Amino acid sequence: MAANSSRSTSARVSFDAFPFWLFLLAVWIAYLLVPNNTARKGLLIAASYFFYATWYAPYVLLLAAVTGASYWVGAVARKGRHGKILLTGVWTSVALLAVAKGWLNPFPVGVSFYILQAIAYKIDCYRGYWTGNGLFDYALHMSFFPRLTAGPIVRADQFLPQLAQRPRVNSTDLWEALVLICFGLFEKLVIADNLAVVVDPVFANLHTSASRVLLATYGFALQIYSDFSGYSNVAIGVARLFGYKLPVNFNWPYLAANPADFWRRWHISLSNWLRDYVYFSLPGLRSKSPVATYRNLCITMLACGLWHGIGWPFALWGLYHGALLSGYHGFSSRHTGAPKRVSGFRALASVLLMQQLAVLGWILFRVNHIADLTPYAASLATARFFTGFNSAEWMALVLLVCVGAFHLIAWRVPLTDIAMRQRWNPWVLTVLLVIAIATVTLGVSKQQVFLYFRF
Repeated sequence: MAANSSRSTSARVSFDAFPFWLFLLAVWIAYLLVPNNTARKGLLIAASYFFYATWYAPYVLLLAAVTGASYWVGAVARKGRHGKILLTGVWTSVALLAVAKGWLNPFPVGVSFYILQAIAYKIDCYRGYWTGNGLFDYALHMSFFPRLTAGPIVRADQFLPQLAQRPRVNSTDLWEALVLICFGLFEKLVIADNLAVVVDPVFANLHTSASRVLLATYGFALQIYSDFSGYSNVAIGVARLFGYKLPVNFNWPYLAANPADFWRRWHISLSNWLRDYVYFSLPGLRSKSPVATYRNLCITMLACGLWHGIGWPFALWGLYHGALLSGYHGFSSRHTGAPKRVSGFRALASVLLMQQLAVLGWILFRVNHIADLTPYAASLATARFFTGFNSAEWMALVLLVCVGAFHLIAWRVPLTDIAMRQRWNPWVLTVLLVIAIATVTLGVSKQQVFLYFRF
């Protein structure tokens, strides 16, 4: 993860910083005061470009260029189904993304997300799935600030139809926004940031005790989930304040029972994008040969890894998950007569096994260089197991235990769904107040950049 983490991703306006909430309040009040739908959309476009300019002003030109070029390619492909123009447009976008990840400094935050949206739009127009809106609406689709910097990745048919009429912001929208924002900020500021304080120093110097290496390994698995899930929840919640709905991006991925289930729960918008625009586009889709299926799964997951960053750690992480999916596909195809659902100990064992497989993959994802796997393994095999924990490490251990217990409860009781349904319930409001107080008091003093701003 070093290749991206070393590049500047600092910003003046971010969900976990106070200036963002002042910005949001000003935009939201102005939005509610504007009665006309077209004027509202214009306000959001202007606010979104201002938001993006606070990161690095010249990159608003990059966003505008990607928006204009993809809209033009989509319009041409929609009218005449020009395959060569579509192919040129798609590969130009891929090349631009590679250049951004490999050479641009500071890194254009959000470029990985809005380029995928642009590619999806071009392909959907070519396939006839989308008849198109005007450039004005498309500009808002590409730049909408709650999801601009780290998703969710939203396709045209999920967002553009919502722009046709002036959205009505009701009490349900406000309640769901409140719940999602409170949960999201707690995930980021309390769980992810406290774990980052422990994880980062260990992976910077792996010559330490085995217990610290294990704590950092499991800590990172929870850190990256809480960090990205927290961002997604805040993004979805902020969008609800304006009356727009964004797709769910995480659904308890560490409760997955197998590799396929994991990718139906983890970064759902990216998983769906890879399925629809990479996997379904590869040759051999209708082949009965399992070799073609395994090959396509590995290619798709390799693309997933390289989307996160150009380097061997990301590539191997993608291939690792491709191998897991291939192995699971081969196993399930040979046991088609087995029951689809299991319960009790077998279900718990499946979840725990998938958790360990996911954590094993995160080691590849997190190491700064492939060569770091050698000291990593040496610390586990030969170093003294326990040499004591500092206060931050004990805090990380407590967080791991508490979140683990919360997962056990959520495995049987849909806690988040209950909170969303109990609108303005005084008991739920009390819980949200406690969460807000905990977020303020338990958050670390040094701001930690959202991990996916680096990708």
